[in-house]
Amino acid sequence: MKVITRALSLLDLFLGDTNEMSLDEISEASGINKYTVRRMVSTLIKCGYLRQIRKRGKYSLGVKLIDFGGALRINSIMVPIASPYLTELSEKVQESVQMAVWDGIRVFLCRAILTPHPLRVVPLEGTRLALHATSLGKALIAEWPEEDLSGYLSNKLERYTPNTITDFSQLKKHLSKIKKEGVAYDYEECYAGVSGVGAALKNGEGNVVGAISLFGPITRMDKKKMKLDAPSVIDCALNISRELGYQGGYPGNPD
Repeated sequence: MKVITRALSLLDLFLGDTNEMSLDEISEASGINKYTVRRMVSTLIKCGYLRQIRKRGKYSLGVKLIDFGGALRINSIMVPIASPYLTELSEKVQESVQMAVWDGIRVFLCRAILTPHPLRVVPLEGTRLALHATSLGKALIAEWPEEDLSGYLSNKLERYTPNTITDFSQLKKHLSKIKKEGVAYDYEECYAGVSGVGAALKNGEGNVVGAISLFGPITRMDKKKMKLDAPSVIDCALNISRELGYQGGYPGNPD
């Protein structure tokens, strides 16, 4: 019990204003000698509760805690990890990028990087969006087990625009294609005049924990541009997933 208490006390150090700490700082703050701290930190890293950003660098909370904290915990851990990749993607394609997680009912938008274009879509972080009518949501549920998907499809699918897919069999066929290609498209399915392309994020167990998407007004984000930018979206999702411990590949990017 003493070992468990000590391990939890180390994790508690990261719950305040300090997001990153060195080995010396952890030892000093915890009152535990450096040798013991090194062994404990090593074990916590192996189990995914802590992560070391660079070799011999500082430590921060690991992605394993995603499994315990729900959407709020996912937001606090995944956003710092994903933000540099989202910014890079936005700058590369010159469009807005967003990331979301599933909150149990809808997709919860937890990060958005906006394009400098004067004509742009401005999402609000914290917004909840439909699963079946957005590229973010479809990228998520396309990876769900059959029993989870069947449970979701047992509810009536709300129509948001004339392009929203509300037929169960048509949506299942559509999701099967998304899973095969590794990318989801939203052709004005949630908001008129807005389109996007998304891909799922996976953790070390291969489970889907979120999704990212590139989105914008259809005056720029037409079908041709979305197809052109899709590989960049997949690459970005894979890079973030690698940071989350995922070791597999994505359709179109198996490495």
